[in-house]
Amino acid sequence: MPALEKSFTRSCPAGVQLDIELDRGALQFVLACDGAAVHAVRVRFSRVIRDLAGLRVNDNPLFTNLEFLASGRRIHLLIDTLASYQQRRQPMQFQVRLQWLGEDGSRCRRTINHDLTAWTRLRQLL
Repeated sequence: MPALEKSFTRSCPAGVQLDIELDRGALQFVLACDGAAVHAVRVRFSRVIRDLAGLRVNDNPLFTNLEFLASGRRIHLLIDTLASYQQRRQPMQFQVRLQWLGEDGSRCRRTINHDLTAWTRLRQLL
């Protein structure tokens, strides 16, 4: 990711995000492109996160080596059930730093703070 570290454009023509979805108890991370296609997408987590197989999500090539993400694309990655994730004492609060290149070569970044405790409260209400 060194090439992305140099300089960033404040106004980016496309947006990349890492969202959280809970579907029938299954916790998923969703990497999405909400604008024009992007290149060299890199996702960094502030804490180590492990999936249901015990693998480091941080090291998943989807987050470390994604060279193209098409416009409108949403990639779902199953992490675990929310209950199991919590029982395994995985981080409930973490920050995600996303970096990418726009089609025009602009260098973009975004930081998102996630707090999964909101999802546990929602699960208890349903």
